Amino acid sequence: MGDGISSADRSRRWRLSPRVSVVLLLLGTLVFGLPMFAELQGIASADEFRNNDWLNCRSFDVLSRRAILEDGEFPLRTHLLGGGFPVAAHPSDGSWAPTILAVLLFGDVVGVKLNLLLLFFAGALGAWALSRRYLGLSPPAALFAGLLFAFSGWAPSMLLVGFYPQVLYLLAPGILHLLLTSPRRPARLLVAGLLLCFVLQQGGHAFPSLVYMLGLTCWLLAASESAGDGSGALKRWGPPLGVLLLICATPAFARGLDRAWPLLAGWLPAAVLMVALPRLRRMLRALLPWAGRMALVIVVACSLGAPRLAGLSMLEESAEYHHTLHRGEALWFPDRGAPRNTDVEDFYEGPADFVRGLAGRAPRHAEYKERWGRKAAPQTMEYAWLGLTPVLLLLALVGLVLGFRDRRAAPLAISAVLFSLVCFGWHAPPDFHFLLTWGFPYLYDFAQPIKYFNFFILLSLVPLAALALDRLVRRLPEGLPRLGATAAAFALLLWPFFQNRAALGELFAEPRPAPEQETFHQMAMVADASWLEHDPDTIREMGIRAHLRDFTRPVEATEYNNIRRGVGTIDWYGSLVIDEAARPAHYLTTAGEELDNPVYLDSEFWAHGTVSIDGGRIGHNWVEVDVNVLGSEKVLVIVNQSWLEGFQASEGRIVDHEGLLGIELEGKGDRTVRFDYRPQALLMAFKVAGGSLLVWLLALVVLSWRGRSVEDVDAREGAG
Repeated sequence: MGDGISSADRSRRWRLSPRVSVVLLLLGTLVFGLPMFAELQGIASADEFRNNDWLNCRSFDVLSRRAILEDGEFPLRTHLLGGGFPVAAHPSDGSWAPTILAVLLFGDVVGVKLNLLLLFFAGALGAWALSRRYLGLSPPAALFAGLLFAFSGWAPSMLLVGFYPQVLYLLAPGILHLLLTSPRRPARLLVAGLLLCFVLQQGGHAFPSLVYMLGLTCWLLAASESAGDGSGALKRWGPPLGVLLLICATPAFARGLDRAWPLLAGWLPAAVLMVALPRLRRMLRALLPWAGRMALVIVVACSLGAPRLAGLSMLEESAEYHHTLHRGEALWFPDRGAPRNTDVEDFYEGPADFVRGLAGRAPRHAEYKERWGRKAAPQTMEYAWLGLTPVLLLLALVGLVLGFRDRRAAPLAISAVLFSLVCFGWHAPPDFHFLLTWGFPYLYDFAQPIKYFNFFILLSLVPLAALALDRLVRRLPEGLPRLGATAAAFALLLWPFFQNRAALGELFAEPRPAPEQETFHQMAMVADASWLEHDPDTIREMGIRAHLRDFTRPVEATEYNNIRRGVGTIDWYGSLVIDEAARPAHYLTTAGEELDNPVYLDSEFWAHGTVSIDGGRIGHNWVEVDVNVLGSEKVLVIVNQSWLEGFQASEGRIVDHEGLLGIELEGKGDRTVRFDYRPQALLMAFKVAGGSLLVWLLALVVLSWRGRSVEDVDAREGAG
């Protein structure tokens, strides 16, 4: 006998409320992330090469926790990196990002795992909201999108090969959703700006690449909205994409040719076309509101992130950045490109490479070349992986085809194609990486662009896969056929779930060592003992040429380990490196042998003139030196720390002594001289950020209240 429940009633029971969907996303994320806690104090993988990147990122957490909780200082600078480095200016520093709360409360090991869980959940929630609120997909399809994003292999693979800042990309779905749904709820633009500031605080290259993606999406949205309902694909997309290519490629050619004329030759026709053609005029009118919304999001992010911008401006004047793309084999300037290094994973190199990367995850064991008796130059792909698995990738490709026919989904479909072409680079002539990104500031500095752009393929394919599922289910009869098809689709998520979660267990498989606290001194690396025959500056240059800091290093040479034991690492693994003039007390060879520095003066403080140094102490933001000036003439006291713009002294005149912090004193007697690091531009930027936070929070409250009032009026009018 039947139970008296119709198939329509069963279908209605299957509908998911937003609250239930969010709870399921949270539970799915938690279960997916459980392997991180199998070894509670696990912090590293078994691959020493990958740990060089990964533990370098973790060293910022360790440093912030040590400075704030143990030393009672907020670290504007630190004596434990690079002979004295303005750490608050570094793009990977998270000392003033929201992630620091978990690190302070639960430690740098458990804290980072909790942060990752929150970011995984934020990404899943954003993908769900993008699918449900913007694309208007059914609740099961939107939940499918959120779980597929949570279980995808991009973030676990990036983390496993060592790149923590990339995890900030997981905020992109939420930011995109807030931007796309902001026309009726402008308060969402402020929330999007807050999240984008989070990316600016700690995401490094994620910020400019995400801004580029958002700008491209606004362009595609305007193109989609301004197209007539009956227009064909060529008329709908041809002129907008043609002008986009003209606008993006023009500065690329101008930069490549070192001349200004390509700007006029490209942008002038683009401006004329935008005004002259009716199709593009309609698009321009549709674009202006989106450009305004995008501008507000950026203004919010940059005002809140003013300290990061100020810090980067400081480093731009004094630091060196060596990680740029050597284009080689460039199609447009073949005479300028040196032969490309085939060991470097710049782009997808063909269709098979592309499909394998989109379906798989980073291998547990990578293959490496060796240099100086240690692992170097990985021979397997590191950054290519999206982890969608073959069946779900096929579903996403079906959604890609369907997306071109849907006005709301079309920008995502076009974006997936464009970023795929960018990730092929010169392997897919005419090199859309050059044509679409090479002319933009910062984007052309991205070494291995695949690492920074392939995420946006995932961002588009996930909701498109949910779109395909939604269309498929809607074609089936209500009741058990729909429920069965939906259940089968969710069962397919078990494949990426088990494939990709394993990487998280591998990432945190090894517990950290427990070094004993040591008296502060500084160290650096050499290849072997024969290097000590050279002067310190030559040794440093030899180390840079040999990439001693870049690959596998002994534990005692890593900044992560050394910060924990209170030892300074002069040649630390930093992409932004200032002049490291400090002298190490000892060197460590690549084989782990410790060698005393024959020219070290057995102290971190030196003096010239009739003066004695009775003691001294070095902190993150300060230095104290106890001196006794014995004569009436001027004397020089030198601290074995890098000179930085922004130091203030309790007396005397601060000088740059061959790159080291020095002070000229005169007048007999004992005194304690104190240096304080107080860079005015950075301190002012923190004040700007604090004031901006209050302003934007107030604006958020006002806009949210007005938004509710408008919704109440609309509801009453609808009821009437």
